[in-house]
Amino acid sequence: MSGKDEHRVAIDEDAQTPIEEVPCHMHMLRLFLGLILFPITIFTMWKTVQPREALLVICFGKLWKVIDEPGCHVIVPWGCSFHTISTKYITIDTEKSTISDLNGNPVIVGAIVNYHIVDPVKAFFNVEFVHNYVKVNAGTVLKAVVSKYPYESKDPSHPSLKNASDEIKLQLAEELRKRVRVAGVEVSLFDLSDLYYAPEIASAMLIRQQAQATIDARHLIVDGAVDIVGGALEGLSAKGVRVSESEAAKIASNLLCVLCSDGHTQNVLPLHN
Repeated sequence: MSGKDEHRVAIDEDAQTPIEEVPCHMHMLRLFLGLILFPITIFTMWKTVQPREALLVICFGKLWKVIDEPGCHVIVPWGCSFHTISTKYITIDTEKSTISDLNGNPVIVGAIVNYHIVDPVKAFFNVEFVHNYVKVNAGTVLKAVVSKYPYESKDPSHPSLKNASDEIKLQLAEELRKRVRVAGVEVSLFDLSDLYYAPEIASAMLIRQQAQATIDARHLIVDGAVDIVGGALEGLSAKGVRVSESEAAKIASNLLCVLCSDGHTQNVLPLHN
């Protein structure tokens, strides 16, 4: 194996630390130290790069090489520092936090983020701790986006945290990409993992949801009862049974009482003297 296996990776123009040529006299100094300390050099000059890793070689304070080809590489270590950056996909779970939705209701929200490093140079030089940088910004983006939507909406066409998961997912990922691009990070997924009302209003919201469910059920029952009554009157008319307006009103009233009643109904017969 030789240093020929090493190769340089093109750096984006906005990278703060481009690859630089190390002066010739610096290389001569490295080789001189390598010869003097040959027994130590022979054991420390072998550097292994694993799949989905990048090795940054900094020589006398300058970024000299970026090696991302898996295998064993030979580098004289004197005057150099070596930093391994993983480009594997990483999943983090943001801490659950209480956030006020668009209506001011406190909700507890948590999320997961999938990302990977696409530019090792930016990840190492532009930010101090790249993974912590992503996690902190993910929490900030989560609060900013969640506060733009209500927890739930009466109108299904209006987006809410409960029914607009795809839209919110895309917005979360896009906003986070803008923030972490400087760190050479690409976000592949940003999705909500936890979403529920905060304990201080959970009981009140449960009562409201139960009341809304009862009202919706009543609307369904009444609509169905009206259809049944209309069908009954049309059926009588189709069979030639003549029903006066007052009799039709009594039939409709009795049927609606039976169909819309919660409990068992009883017939009441009027008594005349």
